[in-house]
Amino acid sequence: MNLTAELFPTNNRYDIVFEGDVVVEGSRDPECDLARVLDARGYTGTVTMVDGNSRRPRIIIDIAKAAKLSAEEGPNGPRFVKYRDQTVGASPYMGKPAWVGSSISIALSSAP
Repeated sequence: MNLTAELFPTNNRYDIVFEGDVVVEGSRDPECDLARVLDARGYTGTVTMVDGNSRRPRIIIDIAKAAKLSAEEGPNGPRFVKYRDQTVGASPYMGKPAWVGSSISIALSSAP
């Protein structure tokens, strides 16, 4: 079976349309997010991601392999790492570090 998904850029993120439905919205990691959606729906094999406007192929994704990965910024650029299910609000807000702004206030208070 030849699976195809369309990729549309939106505000530095991506929306993905598969079989006429928007399956991923606002993704920073569209390849791996699409793979997880298709894996959850029971699809196997590969999917070709095409540019939504030009219809040119961009990448062919192995669904089973990509579903286990996610892209993140590493010390030398982007890299693939093992997928960790997390949400944006999973960790509590810790506030600003103590050093933020403290050096400025000390410098201003010691000015002549």
